[in-house]
Parts: sequence; C-alpha cells; structure tokens
Amino acid sequence: MKNKIKIGLVGAGAVAQVGYLPVIAEREDLVLEAVSESNREKVEILSKMYKIKKIFVDYEKMLQDSEIDAVIIATPNYLHTPMAISAIEYGKNVLCEMPLGLDAKEVKRLGEVVDSSDLVLMPAFNGRFRPDVEILKELVFGGELGKLSFAKAGWLKSLHEEHLDGWRRDPLKSGGGAIMTLGVQILGYVTHLFGSDVSSVIAGFHTTDKIEDSGIVFLRYKDGKYLLLEVGWTLLFEKDFTYFNLYGSDGVGLLNPLKIKKLEDNKVKDITPINIPKHPVKASYQGLVDYFIKAVRGERLKENSWKDAYKIAKIVDAAYQSAEEKKEVHLD
Repeated sequence: MKNKIKIGLVGAGAVAQVGYLPVIAEREDLVLEAVSESNREKVEILSKMYKIKKIFVDYEKMLQDSEIDAVIIATPNYLHTPMAISAIEYGKNVLCEMPLGLDAKEVKRLGEVVDSSDLVLMPAFNGRFRPDVEILKELVFGGELGKLSFAKAGWLKSLHEEHLDGWRRDPLKSGGGAIMTLGVQILGYVTHLFGSDVSSVIAGFHTTDKIEDSGIVFLRYKDGKYLLLEVGWTLLFEKDFTYFNLYGSDGVGLLNPLKIKKLEDNKVKDITPINIPKHPVKASYQGLVDYFIKAVRGERLKENSWKDAYKIAKIVDAAYQSAEEKKEVHLD
C-alpha cells in the first residue's frame, strides 16, 4: 500500500504490548518504524516479535528521525505532557495515553502548543471506542432512554502488589493514585455518554503513603444530572470489575455486561442487542488507532480532542481539591 504512515511508539509496558503493538501489526497501512524505551532488553525482545525497524533508548533521537510521521505515547503520567510537546515541536502527530497532563494547567499548555501547529494531538480515549459503549451511545443520543438523570460508574481492582510499586507510588510522577490511574479512564467514556458539563464536585479518598488507594467522587451537572464514581485498587475482591449504570426517564443502560431495558406501554422491555461484539478492549484500541489515523490523513477531529481531556482534568483537579479541603468545589 502506498503512503503508509510510519509510527514511533514510546513506552513498551502493558498498554503498549496489549493495546498498540498487536493493532499496529495487523494494519497494512501502518508501519511500526521505531520504538523508544529506557529498558533496552525489553525493547529488543519486542523488536524481534514485531519486526520493528529501529529501537531507541533516547526519545529525542527517535523524534529526530524524519521517517516517523506520528508518535504514540504510552509512558508514565509525568512524561505525557513534555513528550507530547517535544513530538509536536519535531513535527509529529501525537496519540497520547490519558491523562494528557498531571493537572488541567499542563493539559491546557499542551493544547496551546498543538493549536499553534497544524498537527493532530489525540487523547487515548480507547474506552469510547468499545463496541458496547458505541452501542449504548447510539441509543442514548437517539433518545431511547429518555431524559438522563443519574449514573453510577466504577473500577474496583483486587489487591495486587504490582499496583503499589514503581512510578504510581510517587505523586510527582503519577499525579495521584487510584483517581488518576483508574478514575481518569472511567471518566473518559462516562463523559462521552453522560456529558462533561459539571457544576460542582464532592470527593472523599482513602489515602496511604501520599496517594489515594480508593475514592468516591460525586459530580453535580449544570442541567441537574448526577454522577457517582468509585475507584479502588487495594480491595479484597476475587477479581477486578468495572461497571457503568445509566438511568433515564424511559430506560436504563448498563455496561459489563451490556444490558439495555426500556419502558414501553408500562412494561419493561429488554432491547439489548443479541450480537454484541466480543473482546471489547482489543476492539477499543482498533477503533482508537483507526480514528487517529483518519485524523492524521486529514479528517477533522469532531471529538476526542485535547479539550475533552482538559474538561476531565478540571473535574479531577476539583476532586483532589475537594478531598483535601473536605468541601464541595464549584467549577467555572
């Protein structure tokens, strides 16, 4: 295929290996030109598995490669903003994992940099591209559930030591604990379905060693809706689970698994699609990369821009402020 887009991937952790590498490898219009990773042994193993042309330990040297058209950033949180800014300055389009920055100020600064260029910066809202989320979105925006009023969402992870080690333990590198790691991901698709026009935030966290391992966030919307979000990664569950319950005047929509019920003629009718696509996580990265590549090729980003990430960052900032000051925080 002519005009293949050459990708440079920075970071070779779980997200890169589970999400991006398999998706890029199966596309004929993409070439994984290079990978940058501080752990040379890890990246050498991956280079053999995926036939990667070039490997770098120095990220800036990878950016200097004129063959690379776009960069995917899948590194620890504190590196997202500086790496994305550097990539843009080198003329590369960017797909960056969430959060885009450690706070709303960082995200805004990054957005100003990309807005002064003609390049693409896309936050990695992969949850928005899950097949079940897309089905639910179509029904919500089609008015099948009526007027939305309340939603509950959560990501609760069982106790695993790996969540307590590394950069996630350092608030200067992570930006926070479970809210930044889990809550931001949930808010990525929840705001896609329920909106982001939040008027105030109330939050409470359980904090150990400078970061929260669990927390509850209550969002009040300007139009009267409410959202309750709970996250945690040190809970005694048999297995991890996520959920999203969306309530409207005419029906309800649930995720994991997808269930949709609607009130018709005073009877509850199950309108859940029969053939729900399997493997939603893999499909989400396929959709994410596809949307990004279309934008790189010139299609306009109608949504999933840095401004969406900025709205989420403001919500998260307010949640941390609320938890620290023990009061409701009003957004502009």
